[in-house]
Amino acid sequence: MHGFARALGLELTLQRRSFMYPATVVSTALICALVLLLPSQPVPPRLAAFFVFMDPAIIGLSFVGASVLLEKAQGTLAALGVTPLRPAAYVGAKAVSLTLVTFGSGLVVAYVATRGAVDLARQLVALSLCSAVAVLIGLVSVARTASMNQLVVILLWVSTVLYLPLLSHFGTLPRGAEAILAVIPSYAMLVVLTAAVDPASVSAAAQVASTLYLGVWVWGGWRWTLREFEKVIVTEGR
Repeated sequence: MHGFARALGLELTLQRRSFMYPATVVSTALICALVLLLPSQPVPPRLAAFFVFMDPAIIGLSFVGASVLLEKAQGTLAALGVTPLRPAAYVGAKAVSLTLVTFGSGLVVAYVATRGAVDLARQLVALSLCSAVAVLIGLVSVARTASMNQLVVILLWVSTVLYLPLLSHFGTLPRGAEAILAVIPSYAMLVVLTAAVDPASVSAAAQVASTLYLGVWVWGGWRWTLREFEKVIVTEGR
């Protein structure tokens, strides 16, 4: 626990020094401005869920990738390999710190999109799951990446796959295709975020199934991320 607390404190300091918080404010402000420009106020639940989804997706994928690359360039990750700090503390600190950032930005977007009709408990649960999955996917994506060019290409492919369920979310695909897209975690993310905005718009069975599915992704993503960072970071530092 002490190692995790130290890692979390270091992570918060690194985020502040890398200007992540101003960047988050700018990205959140842009999303909110886009919401306010829409003619329909408040926006429909599915559209509101999409705007909330954009925030953890941006923070979890892009920001975590850029921060890890920066740490690689500064030699921070190599130094971790010769310290008592365990990979679990490092990965956990990343996930928790970025989830905290997502709480602030995601709740602001949800508040603007729903005109204040935010169910705080549901939103926090949904944002926790979505952020954790996005951060872990981002960490796995950047673990073996050596340059920004490689990261951009990888994130382009990952983002393309993660945004595919939007076709089903907005009803542009036949129902038969939903079963295929449902294996992508962003499908479940959109379900829980829609339920957080308007519980009546999503069946109870879909809410439970999506929540459990994201839980499986968090568990699997955690194990996968730890394995990658033990191979790439710890062995690199020793």
